Amino acid sequence: MTQVMPDGEASLAEAALTKVVPVKVALYPLTYVEDNDQVIVGRPEIDAFAVFPPDAAEALRHLEAGEEPAAVAAWYEQTYGESVDIGDFLETLRDLEFLRPGEAPAAEVTVAAPVRWQRLGAAAFSPVALALYVLAVAAAIYLMVRTPALQPYPSRVFFSRSVLLVVAGVAVAQLAGIAWHEGFHVLAGRRLGLPSRLSLGRRLYFLVFQTTLVGLMGVKPRKRILPFCAGLIADALFISVLTGFGELSRVEGWPSWVLKAAVAFAYVTILRMIWQAMIYMETDLYYVLSSALRCPDLHQMSQEYLRSRTARLFRRPRAELDDTGWSERDHLIVRRYAPCVVVGSFVIICVGMAGSIPVLAGFVYRTYHTIATGTLGSPWFWDSTIFALAMLAQFSFVAVIAVRDHRRRVSATRGVPTS
Repeated sequence: MTQVMPDGEASLAEAALTKVVPVKVALYPLTYVEDNDQVIVGRPEIDAFAVFPPDAAEALRHLEAGEEPAAVAAWYEQTYGESVDIGDFLETLRDLEFLRPGEAPAAEVTVAAPVRWQRLGAAAFSPVALALYVLAVAAAIYLMVRTPALQPYPSRVFFSRSVLLVVAGVAVAQLAGIAWHEGFHVLAGRRLGLPSRLSLGRRLYFLVFQTTLVGLMGVKPRKRILPFCAGLIADALFISVLTGFGELSRVEGWPSWVLKAAVAFAYVTILRMIWQAMIYMETDLYYVLSSALRCPDLHQMSQEYLRSRTARLFRRPRAELDDTGWSERDHLIVRRYAPCVVVGSFVIICVGMAGSIPVLAGFVYRTYHTIATGTLGSPWFWDSTIFALAMLAQFSFVAVIAVRDHRRRVSATRGVPTS
């Protein structure tokens, strides 16, 4: 988000008219959301938003209503007792793409395409649906407590003797779970009438699903909470469905690997939910917190605060905090939030390591033991050997990319061209 007029420079009063100002201007349809002592103004269809002080937002409303810029400047001076450089103001609006080109017909910019799946989104997050989700999670917890075989532990990840099958099964389950997770984000956005979308991308050579909640900053802060929480709701449901499926397989006497696989997939989903608690990495829970505190730049401000404190602690240069544009409320929130980032990050990392290290150790032990004690005629020997070679190739590839990127950064710093 762009802070176009920070505190201390919040007023439109800069100087008298200094530029050639058009007689009339046309603006795209804009949204206005009051957020503490500021107003978030934006064009939801292109996901462009900016923070304005209340007086600037009011002047913008007058322009959007069709008043001439000169008349708005006169109104502003009469209302606030200060003159305004309306030319600079219009230039800012043009940079934000709020001004509509003169050749663009109004009909083309005021008619919004209907949002698909809005009814489905409303149904998926209706009070009845949310109550059913709570019942499903409660039932899953009850089944886990009652049936030890359904309880997810690190060792339960290994539902098969084949490490290749375990890795492939977990990868497919994770991909399906992430798609389900991101799909709930999309539906929560569509419920609000936002054209949120799901796309397929990649990080290195891994496929990832990505959700873009287009126009979310154009709704009131309290309405942003559910779209951010939707993924965690989906994960909890995913675990509940897997637990119920595992119980069904146990009752019906299906092959034991079905129950084991369901529990394994539930466990890795729990690890993914723990990951969301790492708010310092701008996960879903971070956005929930920043929306609840109405501080959209919470991460950046806390990083600046911690960097300044660390530099001052070790007596390094440039220890001064750049708090330009921060309000008193921002200072208060950051001072309270920064220690939580440090302590919370340590706790969550420890919890994550406690959940993931046993799994990694299990892969290493099983692979080493099978290779060390196996024979060339054993399928399990080749299964573990292929897995070990695949992991070695993967880590080697990541290391090569890391070294290449490091060399490029160093070369760029020194001004040396790279191939």
